[in-house]
Amino acid sequence: MNRRDFLSLTTGSLALALSGTNTFASEATPSLHAPTRYIFITDNSTYYIAVFDTVTGKRVGHLNFNFRPKVIEMARDDSMLALGNPELSALYLFDLKTQETKIVKTPSPVYQIFFIPQSKLLAVALRDQVGIVNYVSGEMKIFPQKFDSDKRETVLYQYYTLLFSSFSQSFWVLDKTKPVIYHNYGEASIDTPWRTIDFSKRLNTSSGLDKGVASPEDYMIAFNTLDGSEGLIYFPEKDKLLHTGDMYTVGSTYRPMVSPYIDAYSKRVLFADVSGNMAYFNLERGDEKPTRYKVDFSPRLIRSGWLESTWIIGGDKGLRFHDFDNPDNHKTYRFPYEVVDMWVTGDSKTLYVTVDEGPPQVLRFDIRTREMLEPMPVRGVVMGGTLRMGSNNSICY
Repeated sequence: MNRRDFLSLTTGSLALALSGTNTFASEATPSLHAPTRYIFITDNSTYYIAVFDTVTGKRVGHLNFNFRPKVIEMARDDSMLALGNPELSALYLFDLKTQETKIVKTPSPVYQIFFIPQSKLLAVALRDQVGIVNYVSGEMKIFPQKFDSDKRETVLYQYYTLLFSSFSQSFWVLDKTKPVIYHNYGEASIDTPWRTIDFSKRLNTSSGLDKGVASPEDYMIAFNTLDGSEGLIYFPEKDKLLHTGDMYTVGSTYRPMVSPYIDAYSKRVLFADVSGNMAYFNLERGDEKPTRYKVDFSPRLIRSGWLESTWIIGGDKGLRFHDFDNPDNHKTYRFPYEVVDMWVTGDSKTLYVTVDEGPPQVLRFDIRTREMLEPMPVRGVVMGGTLRMGSNNSICY
């Protein structure tokens, strides 16, 4: 038995032993609310969320909510952490200042969470419905329309993807079974009809839609076809649709696209598939067709940083930094593992990365110089998963 298997077994057993109690440990820190300093790291092998001080490198919290937090989001302008799991019909709300937990029962499990800025509200995507939750009062508004499929094979699946525009409170529901988007507003009454946007006559595929991101207002949404054949940018006010074109040659092997990325100014959009094909739109200069290029590893995540000048592409055995408008000006790091998650700090200067192999650690990079910094060991974590902080430079969360 190797070290990782041993740690996974022993730490996992500890989590199971604690699963009968609603417990957490805060390790002498009365408040865990330090948006620019504390980083939260889920553990892919246990129930725990480890909290580390990025300045001292010390662990200041070790949270356990008695389930594996598959969904985790943090407010950018408040001290609230929200969690969910596809096997639990409940939304867990944890106040980082008081360290009190509130549980809101939901009609079905929570798959996605979006905090709404300058409010006490968050948007949720459940198994087959969407809605708004007040995380202070616990009041919940769930729209009755169900986005399900008559071909459902298992309860542990969601047949749609929610994109959410946080400032306009727009729900954009991408149907995974057909090329259709449903739109409504969080402020609308629950009996307000949903607008249907049908792309079936505008696409070269009958595939459904999946993986995307919305700008904070209703300016645009970027998303992929479920079969991974192309990426799309839709401008609702103009009913305008931009295509990446074919991202790979459709054949017997499925080559999915990763979630596209919109920069913080909603001026640039980057698409990728796992074969390394990239498609970049600079909307500031009026691109109707993307700049196409390729990276020599398999992408998994896209981010941006250093005052929106640099693309960051993390994937299987590789990490690349390159200029927004010049892919040839790049620096690539090679390693024997896959990037699990990436987080860019609020000042856009530092990148944190979790990977699926090696010692428990968070890799750190200076985005300005593109140099690797000393990794941060993460005691109490078997394998780092999702990363979250109370501040970042991205609209894509």
